[in-house]
Amino acid sequence: MMSFTDKAVRKRSIWWRLAVLLGLVCVLFATSYYFYLYNEVRQRFESRRWSIPARVFSATVPIYPGHSLALSQLRQMLEERRYRESLREPLRAGEFKLHRGSLIVFLRDFKFPGHWLRAQRVMFEFQQNRLMRIRSQEGDLAYLELEPIEIARLFGRNRESRLLVNIRQVPKHLSDAVIAIEDHRFYEHGGVDWVGILRAVWTDVLARRLVQGGSTITQQLVKNYFLEPERSLKRKMLEVSMASIIESMYEKDEILEMYLNEIYLGQRGGVAIHGIGEASRFFFGRNVEDLTLAESATLAGMIRSPNNCSPLTHPDAALERRNTVLKRMLDLEKITAQEYEQARAERVRVPGTFLPVNTAPYFVDYVRRQLQELYEPGVLESEGLNIYTRLHPEMALVAHKAVVEGLQELEKERAEGGRGEGDASSPLQAALIAIQPKTGAVLALVGGRDYAESSFNRALEAHRQPGSTIKPFIYLGSLDRYTAASWIPDEPTTYVVDGDSWTPRNFDDHYRGRVTFRLGLEESINAATVNLASTVGLDGLIKTIRSLGIQSPLQPVPSLALGAFEVTPIELAGGYAALDNDGQRPFLLSLKEVVAENGEVQERRDMDFVTVTTPAKAFLITNLLEGAMERGSGKSVRRMGIDFRCAGKTGTTSDYRDSWFVGYTTDLLAVVWVGYDDNRPTGLTGARGAGRIWARFMNEVRPWMNPQAFRVPPGVVQRVICGQSGKLANPRCPDKRMEYFLVENELKEYCTIHRRE
Repeated sequence: MMSFTDKAVRKRSIWWRLAVLLGLVCVLFATSYYFYLYNEVRQRFESRRWSIPARVFSATVPIYPGHSLALSQLRQMLEERRYRESLREPLRAGEFKLHRGSLIVFLRDFKFPGHWLRAQRVMFEFQQNRLMRIRSQEGDLAYLELEPIEIARLFGRNRESRLLVNIRQVPKHLSDAVIAIEDHRFYEHGGVDWVGILRAVWTDVLARRLVQGGSTITQQLVKNYFLEPERSLKRKMLEVSMASIIESMYEKDEILEMYLNEIYLGQRGGVAIHGIGEASRFFFGRNVEDLTLAESATLAGMIRSPNNCSPLTHPDAALERRNTVLKRMLDLEKITAQEYEQARAERVRVPGTFLPVNTAPYFVDYVRRQLQELYEPGVLESEGLNIYTRLHPEMALVAHKAVVEGLQELEKERAEGGRGEGDASSPLQAALIAIQPKTGAVLALVGGRDYAESSFNRALEAHRQPGSTIKPFIYLGSLDRYTAASWIPDEPTTYVVDGDSWTPRNFDDHYRGRVTFRLGLEESINAATVNLASTVGLDGLIKTIRSLGIQSPLQPVPSLALGAFEVTPIELAGGYAALDNDGQRPFLLSLKEVVAENGEVQERRDMDFVTVTTPAKAFLITNLLEGAMERGSGKSVRRMGIDFRCAGKTGTTSDYRDSWFVGYTTDLLAVVWVGYDDNRPTGLTGARGAGRIWARFMNEVRPWMNPQAFRVPPGVVQRVICGQSGKLANPRCPDKRMEYFLVENELKEYCTIHRRE
């Protein structure tokens, strides 16, 4: 029989075994949970740590001595790039200072593939409204490029804006400021500051609720990156566990780098600003490495309450919080008393000009459309691509302004003239495209007056009748049989198409009997143009129009010569570019390069051309369109301040439904369309509607163009002709003028009307 002692021993043995078993189970569970958390952290951090939107940049902007650029214009350009004015020296990167007749700027560093715009101090000297000299520390500069503007970000669902920085880029006073105010024992603890936790627990006990956390930087990283924003004991234990794991996996500087790239620092519209790199550019217009001590303390002070301590919306609160951070740094001996006093005396200053989150939305749509042929949407929204475009930022801003103000002016005049706007839900709209004909670069693209109200991109998608803007293509296709001095019938002629009769009318209902080829295009005479097209042959003219890039359906009917079919503004721009580029139609380019986060160039778009006609024929049509601006249908547009060499063509469709103007110089071509989306009449001719917006745009972009005389190419000769006979002039001809001819069509016959009797 078992004694009482034996029973007790046996009972203790069972309990001991159960305790050991329970302990083993707990250890096994804890170990399994540890490895589960370890794998979660490792997989998350070893894969893509953040979803980073693609950044879309404009082109750089060249500046050179002799540039017709005013000091005020350069100042505006710098402010658009988030530079700010400083009243004292020395200047830091991202600052400029004005002197009488000069501007000094400390340019920021900007790197992209194959190109580096280095940080440097530069002085620009002006005389009246012209840049006369550019001086750097190394001497005079013959040429300088201003950095691109970031025009858009292609966000994902979370709409987080983040610019990653390396810990080596972060100035010491910034990391010291963050550590001082958020976790001054960061380099001493193992991820969890137990002293801080005990202090927070004691505070919570006294308050009988969770009012204070003792979170370290590592714990904050865990909380922001992995956990839901809730206050509970379970979440706190999970936070502590994961913080310890992260500390075992990474060095302190790596953890600090992740934290500085993760932290939330406020809003820009509907976009969340994350990371110290993005905040540096947004709030202070600087690269992170260029931040001052005071600016670093301001950003560090925002971490606890970013929206309430924003220097943009709450400057007083931001100042108070900044000074708290500076005092903390002084107490911890991170800065000297002199540095403290100097930083404390510095005003909280932010750049004065803020471009919209999406600066050129219709152009960005154009870019996005091309990118979607190359990348999945998730790649564009998360993998941090840098997309460099051909957009000229200053031209783009002017184009938007020209469209908005031009439409407002036209609507005001219509209202004052008693011609109401009718359906207010469908306001007058416009599209403007500006390209560089020699390269095909799309420099500006506006697809409507307000993207927020209508994202329909009329520059790309509005299929409208081109009216008389198609006539230069008709005359181009006729040059094998006609010269500029040839005669064309200008008389009402009835054509029968599918049993229906149609007679083209001249705009003024005046018929001259006959007109020269030149006058037919310069004056945009309908009857003469249709007679010309019918004589040359519509099928051949359709081939010419197709070669110029018009993809819309075309029918071989007489009204084709007057633009009785539909095109998009972008198609028309490409066709006219061939006339301005020696007969070479360029492939229109919005993209330049797509660069991965690691700097690898993934896509590059180079110039490409298709020969559609000869340089000689392109020049002859251009010369006729110069005449249209001087004496013909475009002369009213020239009177709107256009005092440089240019060629242009108006376009007005039936019942004034569409107003067009296409004009170009040797280095810039712009197409403007004005109309209603519902296709109701506008009451505007091409010159009075689109022509006015074109002139407004071209006058404002004068600093960015250099119009020259159109070059006379080989294959063209110039002869003196008689204006009455169209033949070579003899000494007795009273009306003589110079005319250009193709070599193969050169005139041989002299005037017989005025020959000596």
